[in-house]
Amino acid sequence: MSMKRIAVTIAAFAGLGILFFTISGGFVAKLDTENLAPPGEALAGQAVVRVQAETLPVWQQYTGSIVADQQATLSARLTAQVADVLVDVGDNVRAGDILIRLDNLDLDARVRQSEQALASAQAQLNIARKDYERTLSLFKRKLVAQSQLDEALSNRQTAEARFKQSQASVEEAQTTYGYSIIAAPFDGVITQKLVHRGDIASPGIPMLSLYNPATLMMESYIAASQRYLLELGQRWPVILPEQGWELEGTIKEITPASDAGSRSVVVKLAFAPEPLAQSGSKPLYPGMFARVGIVTGEEQVLMVPSTSTYRIGQLEYIKIVDGDRVVPRLIQTRPYLDDKLIIRKGVTEMTDIVAQPDPAHNGG
Repeated sequence: MSMKRIAVTIAAFAGLGILFFTISGGFVAKLDTENLAPPGEALAGQAVVRVQAETLPVWQQYTGSIVADQQATLSARLTAQVADVLVDVGDNVRAGDILIRLDNLDLDARVRQSEQALASAQAQLNIARKDYERTLSLFKRKLVAQSQLDEALSNRQTAEARFKQSQASVEEAQTTYGYSIIAAPFDGVITQKLVHRGDIASPGIPMLSLYNPATLMMESYIAASQRYLLELGQRWPVILPEQGWELEGTIKEITPASDAGSRSVVVKLAFAPEPLAQSGSKPLYPGMFARVGIVTGEEQVLMVPSTSTYRIGQLEYIKIVDGDRVVPRLIQTRPYLDDKLIIRKGVTEMTDIVAQPDPAHNGG
């Protein structure tokens, strides 16, 4: 073997030896573990709280809409021309207010005609009654035959029947005349105006729609599997995002059967009249979006004061007590109240933590 090859081999083994020595820490100074400061910071002088388990209700929210319990679509009960429409969309009306007038000249003539026929029937009835009384008096004195009394009685009965028939005709004519006047069935707000002056109104064809603002409710579809949690009279919070309100809704109606498609039941919740009356510039109206929350169960959670946590960047920490020292611990939380947080991960029950940690001291 040549000297050159021997020198290369020795150099290679020497390099390997130096590499192994370096990996094993031969060139690193040994730490004095006996005199090394313990991790964290001193506990002295810092207030401590204990992580406690608490039982909280489990809430589930369902979406829904605001609906009016009292609403109506008005249509004519006869065919006639629209003579006048006295309201517009958005108008407030009172029960009994006249909303639409139909052409009623022929109906008015029919009423007058039936009233005249009634007056004639009344006069004939008066005559028949007097004739019967006179014939009865003569019969008692045996001045007339039985047949004459029978004829007078028959005339009176016929006159009475005609009078009643005339009365019914007057009532019918007056009722039909009343159909020409469309009035508000309750206090409400006009939501649709589907006819105008000169249109032809026909039975069953909608003309106006209105609803009563005092009867606004929330309607929601609740899972049928949670029907057993609901009872009439229960009160649940209803959130109205468009208004920025949270109202208390009272269950007034629960459908007795679930929808086969959605597997849900329709639930209606009524509001107290005070919030509706005080709506001001933000009134409620049908169709608005709403959410209702119901309690579906309970859960055990770990609760800590919100002041016991701090953040470094996007990470959230607490400081736990370890003997006479405190050390930081990475955690995950979710909000509960303004002054409390729920621990999701990072700490166990009965752990002592610093009540108000100083983020500036985050290490040893």
